[in-house]
Amino acid sequence: MGGAAGRYVFLDGRVLPADEARISPFDVGLLRGYAVFDLLQTLDGRPVLVREHIERFRRSASLLGLEVPVSDEALASAIRELLALNGHREATVRMVLTGGPAPTGMSFDPAAPTLLIVTHEMFAVPERFYTEGAALITCEYRRELPEAKTTNYLTWLLMQARIEESGAIDVLYHDRGLVSEAATASFYLVRDGRILAPDTGVLHGTVGSLVLERASLSRDVEYGPISLEDAFAADEAFITSSVREVVPIVRIDDRAIGDGQVGAVVTELMGVCRRALREMAARGDTEDG
Repeated sequence: MGGAAGRYVFLDGRVLPADEARISPFDVGLLRGYAVFDLLQTLDGRPVLVREHIERFRRSASLLGLEVPVSDEALASAIRELLALNGHREATVRMVLTGGPAPTGMSFDPAAPTLLIVTHEMFAVPERFYTEGAALITCEYRRELPEAKTTNYLTWLLMQARIEESGAIDVLYHDRGLVSEAATASFYLVRDGRILAPDTGVLHGTVGSLVLERASLSRDVEYGPISLEDAFAADEAFITSSVREVVPIVRIDDRAIGDGQVGAVVTELMGVCRRALREMAARGDTEDG
């Protein structure tokens, strides 16, 4: 799904050629999966919602007892430098923070983490997902530390064959009857013109938060528990993510959502999102959110 990787990376305070980057084989992120990340995209070559992504990156790190070892400005500066050096048409930018070297495979120094930033060419999202809508398949699962964006995507990766066979865009997680989030996106419902958003046990999306904030100017937005039956019975549904923006969901498993067509509210929200992000890009102030 991802495009070509950049020739340069940022590793522990330095920008260097990717083939010269070295991470310890004893890094606890590799040995134990003890790591967080965040991902953002560019529009017209400019990184979007950088401040919001850095804030979420720091929150995720804090939940693992880690601290990002450089300032926000240093992160933003490294991102700008990588994008200039790597010359993508449009890019995704991935910030990764691990617990750092753990010689015993267990004990590590949280004050000496590994910080990595890499870029990739932006992948194309099929236009039919926006015009015809997309599907989700369900999985009973709850992520560990769901409020943190950890690097553990084991369940999603194991389900890739099922996702492809079903023609779905993602997996919808639910636990004890309650829906939380998609594996790689935030999930929302529309009922009677109101937008319903899960509020606990989820990673709050940067794009999702932007969309809900703008939508709340003209629509009711309600936060609370959402059951799987609520999802099946919704008038409309949608996901948001940093690289897909707003995608209408017209089917979950073998059940149509609403009339199985892209609805008016989600169509409106797609426009709200695209206008907001592109206005920011046009102003050239995306780095400040």
